[in-house]
Amino acid sequence: MNDNDNTANANATTEYRQWLRQQHGPAHARRTAERNAAFLLPFLKPGMTLLDAGCGPGSITIGLAGHVAPAEVTGIDLSAESIGLARDLAAERGVTNVRFDVADVYALPFDDATFDAAFSHALLQHLSDPLAALREIRRVLKPGGVIGLADADLGSGVVYPSSPGLERASEIAIGLREAEGGTPRVGRGLRELLFEAGFPHNAAFVQADCDGARETVERAAAWQAAYVEAPPFVARVTGLGIATEVELREIAAAWRAWGGHPGAFAARYWNQAVGWAE
Repeated sequence: MNDNDNTANANATTEYRQWLRQQHGPAHARRTAERNAAFLLPFLKPGMTLLDAGCGPGSITIGLAGHVAPAEVTGIDLSAESIGLARDLAAERGVTNVRFDVADVYALPFDDATFDAAFSHALLQHLSDPLAALREIRRVLKPGGVIGLADADLGSGVVYPSSPGLERASEIAIGLREAEGGTPRVGRGLRELLFEAGFPHNAAFVQADCDGARETVERAAAWQAAYVEAPPFVARVTGLGIATEVELREIAAAWRAWGGHPGAFAARYWNQAVGWAE
């Protein structure tokens, strides 16, 4: 591969990541502690220091800060852009007991036993070694500290009625996450990961989102069809050899057909777990 090829690949990757942020950023910014961390809130108390690993734009982190005030919440993310957005949001809302730093979850810049609690939402699915990350989080938690995890299990949701095109869409989503170094089915194994990471006392739950009315089904179908037809997505998936352009066009058509079905229904699951450090 020559320098021109390397530059072209780098530009394509940058364009794809920018497109991803445009597609998913607004939804990420709408997440709240009251909804997305509700399973952890009963175990938090005022005065507990908390780490949010993979905080993204900080909307959940800032909500958590209200539940442990006056103690400080620390949000970390590998993306400097996300950390900038999180800091801006905290300033906009006047939340002062929260800080945000760029950091790697595999090598946290904190001493052992620093935090009383930890939280992570939609991070583990993007990691090649979720267990190593959880062991590092365990290192910075105090004995008896509590952790809350929420993550996806790609391919475990419900789409009715199904079709070969929609089944292929699920396969492509899983293949893409794997090709990018992630763990697409991590959600089903949260309890086992917690046990192996040093949280022997743990419990798991599930939360579901769904499209079950005409308006939400039509909106979801249009979004999914446009997603798989978007040039950055097409370039990424075909470049990795995961699917062909013909397949992607067929999948877009399958989503549109699903959106017009009178009985269409879809559900997505967030697997959740709480554990306590030894």
